[in-house]
Amino acid sequence: MQNLAQLDAKLERAQVEIDKGVGNLTKHRAFLVDRIAGGEDVTKSQELLQTLEDTQLLHVRQRDRLRREMDARKEKRTAFQDRALLERLKLRRP
Repeated sequence: MQNLAQLDAKLERAQVEIDKGVGNLTKHRAFLVDRIAGGEDVTKSQELLQTLEDTQLLHVRQRDRLRREMDARKEKRTAFQDRALLERLKLRRP
């Protein structure tokens, strides 16, 4: 089982990949527009764009899954801390 620091590091890496992917997609789309304007065959470029978009979607899904896992862990930890606090308060009562 991963701790919160490990999850946070994975989440950060996933976001970095998403950010890089956005840049790659933007560049490739601009490249495609130029090739289309020049009357060139863009079949392979369109296939590559589809692969880039599919990869980007995988990164986004991974990031979202990690966020959900992180949120669930934090909620669980908070609930545990709340229960522990209630137990300590019960012990202090006369």
